[in-house]
Amino acid sequence: PFAYVARQDGGLDIIDLHDPYDAKVIHRWRIEDADLHVGSAGKDIKIFSWEGRDYVVHSVQFRQGGPDADLGAIVFDATGLPDVSTWKEVGRIQGPGEFGGFHNIYVYNHSNGRPLLISTVAGPFANVYDLGYVVDGRLDDALVAQIPVPQPENVPAGRAGYHDFYAGYHPDSETDRFYGGGTGGYYVYNITDLENPELMVSLTGIN
Repeated sequence: PFAYVARQDGGLDIIDLHDPYDAKVIHRWRIEDADLHVGSAGKDIKIFSWEGRDYVVHSVQFRQGGPDADLGAIVFDATGLPDVSTWKEVGRIQGPGEFGGFHNIYVYNHSNGRPLLISTVAGPFANVYDLGYVVDGRLDDALVAQIPVPQPENVPAGRAGYHDFYAGYHPDSETDRFYGGGTGGYYVYNITDLENPELMVSLTGIN
């Protein structure tokens, strides 16, 4: 019973909702040297569980001119709350492939049993990360797939990308599906085989 609120001033707040009539902020996390960062320190928040522990994913979007312009998200272990002394950072998704940060993220439990993070990036695709690898410290293995935007011919190079998306299991066909709104339209992919996303539907020529 906790709410995690992204803050533009450098991080997130944790609100204890055990008693919804007496909700309390029990912790305020702020990124180090917040005043030096340029951009938004709090874009999106998602939660997931893995191997009996609870985690929070906090996406950020910093710009050049300050630190961490290549930081996409920070993962925290929230298992011990409301004891805030147990709240701790367990990994950062950061590197050249994350330059510009993550504007939107979505967490999905794939049918293969793995917890996935789908994120927007500065490119014509969505990145897919295995959060189990992130919390285990296997950051070099964490990027497991990229879901492309079918780029229309009239879109300038480098301008294609996703903005919002959803992923879910389709029981009738026993497939994992990605639904994304991106440049030029709206697209549905079969992502059961993460290494080979299969485009199923394109809706184009619409606002």
